[in-house]
Amino acid sequence: MKTSVAAIKVLEEQGAKFVFGIPGGQTLYFTDALRKSNIRFIQTRHEGVAAGAADVYGRLTGKPGLCLATTGPGATNLITSIGGALRDSSPLIAFVFQNTLAGAGRGDAQEADHEQLFSSIVKKYIPVRHPDAVVWAMREAYRIAMTGRPGPVVVDFYRDVIEKGECDYTSQSVESYCADMAIEPSDAKIDAIISKLAGYKKVSIWCGNGVKISHCGGKVIELAEKLSAPVVTTFNGISSVPTEHPLVFGARSRHGTELSRRVLEETDCVLVLGSSMSSVSTNRWGLNLPDIIQIDFAPEQIGRQYPVCLGVVGELNAALNKLNARIAPCEYPERAAWVKALQNDRAAWLTCVYSGAVNDPAATPAAPVALMAELNRCFREDDIICVDAGNPGAWSHLFRLAPTNRYFKPVNYGNMGFSIPAALASSMAEPDKRVFCFIGDGSLGMTLGDLETLSRFTKNVTIVVFNDHAYGNIKQEELFKFGEGHYYGVDLFRGADYAGVAKALGLGAEKIASAAELPAAVERAQMHDGSYMIEVDFDGSYTIWPEAFLWNKEK
Repeated sequence: MKTSVAAIKVLEEQGAKFVFGIPGGQTLYFTDALRKSNIRFIQTRHEGVAAGAADVYGRLTGKPGLCLATTGPGATNLITSIGGALRDSSPLIAFVFQNTLAGAGRGDAQEADHEQLFSSIVKKYIPVRHPDAVVWAMREAYRIAMTGRPGPVVVDFYRDVIEKGECDYTSQSVESYCADMAIEPSDAKIDAIISKLAGYKKVSIWCGNGVKISHCGGKVIELAEKLSAPVVTTFNGISSVPTEHPLVFGARSRHGTELSRRVLEETDCVLVLGSSMSSVSTNRWGLNLPDIIQIDFAPEQIGRQYPVCLGVVGELNAALNKLNARIAPCEYPERAAWVKALQNDRAAWLTCVYSGAVNDPAATPAAPVALMAELNRCFREDDIICVDAGNPGAWSHLFRLAPTNRYFKPVNYGNMGFSIPAALASSMAEPDKRVFCFIGDGSLGMTLGDLETLSRFTKNVTIVVFNDHAYGNIKQEELFKFGEGHYYGVDLFRGADYAGVAKALGLGAEKIASAAELPAAVERAQMHDGSYMIEVDFDGSYTIWPEAFLWNKEK
């Protein structure tokens, strides 16, 4: 069998549905074999968008997202999005293609050292230099991407191998080379957790991306109710638990709220579930955390960032099942009093947040909190929410989401231009769901061409552009660090018509000036036959640094 055909056969046995990418001279035999399969090739306008789509497809489905690019410049364009997949634990397989083995190292056209380029941002780089290695490499990539902490793998085909090679192929089940490695914590470990928790006056729970990946938010809430423990999330953990539950107190990040920080620092013990406690979640490890009990399926994460008093390796669903079965509801007067005080403070904080000019729905340009409030009225419980870096991400912790929502953001890598590929992948994977894409004008400029990709492949995406005519989040950081008048390199062209560009590329589009106009615009977007852009003139003069809602208004 031709090696190109065998490679696609392995993808079929793994249940692959899509490959995102851009073809090139070195990819042609691979893409020709792809043409003859049931796997759809989703051609993007930039390889970074292809890898970004593969990243979010992996987050959404739990199976590797797939992307491809030709050698050299095609491959290098994948790098940023692959780095994001690594940092946010997304299973991804990227196929890149080299020139011939005979020409390796001789300066052939577009030649690049792919191993050096990718090795620091993937779980494994796999060069394929012989036809007999093709089938093994495809299965090895899947196994590595899915085993332990999920992440990206690069498979690098030499041209003579994929164009002229022959190899044997025999179908195998995925289970034969990628077994379920879920670890169930021992009863002794569970008993140790329960014993530890019982000795603290105040206990809190911190949910990371692992809770979202494991779909165990309901079990977290059950445990929180039994322990009288307030819950916060990381930004990667947003939508893992219902934001409106009385025990849930928001997300913790450098843009998190003072209240979420207090939940973590005022407690005697924090139970950390599926979080690496990265620099982003801890404000570069500036949180003063108490005793930590950490549960994670990845052994290397236990105690990596903060010392723990008890570390448990295990799958979260199994751990929570055992904890909830063994912990009886109990009265914790001191914990209950603390939670009540937090709830009162939250009510006062919300009153403050949703008042004043920052919450004026008629304000032009659109006031940030008012815009978030109107968006919350638009959301349905099964909507998919894709949020970019910068201001959209910073303000998104005000979203009111259910666990049935899926929320995706470039948290630990912070790569701009994330939400357009995220929306593309979400729409392909869930064509019957509404997909929202929230992006600033700075990030949009990096992925503008792929609005055409959305118009070609999607019908259910609503893009909301926060247009403050600047790299707004960086501008706000300048204000926070230097005061007014120190802006440099952050202002963008005010005459740009992004809605007009969207229309030219095949999308429906309109402009609005205030938050009050948003619900009607969203309704028009949903009635439109195709994906749709709403460009909002956004007031970027409200700063969110370093904690949420320091209303330092520009003069």
